[in-house]
Amino acid sequence: MTQILLNPRGIFHRQENPIATRPVSLDNKTLGLVDNSKTNADVFLDRLQELITKTYKIKAVLKIRKSVAGTPAAFNEDFLAKCDIVVNAFGD
Repeated sequence: MTQILLNPRGIFHRQENPIATRPVSLDNKTLGLVDNSKTNADVFLDRLQELITKTYKIKAVLKIRKSVAGTPAAFNEDFLAKCDIVVNAFGD
């Protein structure tokens, strides 16, 4: 009887995914804020918005709030097209 040996580690594939380039300044940029709907995520994002808008001349702030924390955010084309930078926050 022939036995087949299986490798439980599977096959590993490494892929380069560099982080997005960072803007030199946030001046005249549209800030996107993504709230995952967990406790205090909105408090954190509100405070972050306050600090960023005091420091930089932000053009606009767009917000998305997820209905349930464990689901993907419902990004719409308008949000994605207009935001220059996005901050994703979670609470608890």
